[in-house]
Amino acid sequence: MMLLEMLVGAVLPAIVESGKQWVSTKLGGVKATTVDEQIKLDQNEIEKLTALAKLDNPGGTPSQWVIDLRGSSRYVASFVVILGGVGLAFTPGIAVELVALGLEAANIAFGFLFGSRIQSLRFKK
Repeated sequence: MMLLEMLVGAVLPAIVESGKQWVSTKLGGVKATTVDEQIKLDQNEIEKLTALAKLDNPGGTPSQWVIDLRGSSRYVASFVVILGGVGLAFTPGIAVELVALGLEAANIAFGFLFGSRIQSLRFKK
């Protein structure tokens, strides 16, 4: 039953996104009828992406520790998840489902950190 719930949780967002794409394809969205309208729509998309890029860009130059923290945040979070997931396995009185969830999270984080290296070692001879 737990495997079914994990599969539904993983597949459901893809199904919903496919449904949205199908509806927008069948019903249509904003479509250009002339080349001039297509150019205007493309310009609008470029302006939207430019505005999003300006929001993501901090004003001025951030401190070096901020740059380092941003660069290492995924790796630090991965190590915290690994330690927490493995720590649940050694904590007495924890439900089996919670231990399985913690070990699965640790497995995902470990795969993020070392997955490509392990794959390259597996096929080397």
